Amino acid sequence: MTTVEDQGPALAMVEISDLPVGFAALDALVKEAPVVVIGAGTVQHGHWLVAFAGAVHAVELSFARALRCAGPMVLDAVLLADAEPRILPSLSLGTRREPTWCSGSGDALGVVQTSSSPTLLRSIDAALKGATVELVELRAAEGLGGRAIALIWGHQHDVEAAVDLATGAFARGRPEGCSTVVIPNADREIGRALLGGSRYFKEFRG
Repeated sequence: MTTVEDQGPALAMVEISDLPVGFAALDALVKEAPVVVIGAGTVQHGHWLVAFAGAVHAVELSFARALRCAGPMVLDAVLLADAEPRILPSLSLGTRREPTWCSGSGDALGVVQTSSSPTLLRSIDAALKGATVELVELRAAEGLGGRAIALIWGHQHDVEAAVDLATGAFARGRPEGCSTVVIPNADREIGRALLGGSRYFKEFRG
């Protein structure tokens, strides 16, 4: 049985502005090479979002094929040849880690928001690889008006370093609409607010 851990190490995501073209790109990329589709479908603003993973060469082939198929309809895209291991479970399974105030775990929250999901993956990959922080939550597109958000946790200097790395990666994607914040000495109300995830309505309502 294939597990999430078996699906890497490469991860790619493509956001497309036209839905018929999105379906065609999905068909083309899965025919091109043996990759595992993590998710594919419509997101807000009428865009199409597809994420897939697998061996590096296979993902590279499928990624290139999807870009050729979608052409000018590609809004944003990212290929992580060696995706940080925590990203895939968060993306495919919705895995979350609630902030803790235990000794040694840190007390600062970092929030990274982007206007597109591929840019978030690129940014949070850089952040997690370059700083000692926990990935609390990663939300791609759904319920956010097309935006994407990631929450990270740790000691203030580590969270600041991670957010700086994420900010530096914005320019390689769609930098417009990106924003960040670091909350040092976060109040415990932050933890209560994040119990079960960052949504106001814990059951998604659109």
